[in-house]
Amino acid sequence: MLDKIITTGLSVDTEPVRRSLQTIRRQVNRSPLMERYLDRWDMIVRTNDIDDIRRIVETDDDTSREMRNLSPLSVLLSDDERRRVLTEFGARLKATAQR
Repeated sequence: MLDKIITTGLSVDTEPVRRSLQTIRRQVNRSPLMERYLDRWDMIVRTNDIDDIRRIVETDDDTSREMRNLSPLSVLLSDDERRRVLTEFGARLKATAQR
């Protein structure tokens, strides 16, 4: 997703992304922590903060993992792009497991 955003100059502040974020808000528990994560996503989307998206993608801590799980950005991928990403991820995971 990040690669597509960077290489195409795609804005994340789009109606589909905002709708996705609203749907996620309705579906997750209303804990203060989840609200904070979703508020952060809201700010990222509104400001089109690609640097913050990059930090979320590249950092392997609990917060970044939760932020990735709550990402509203998947709507920016077409079905074909989503399948390709999943296929590539599966191949990488399989190669890592065989090491």
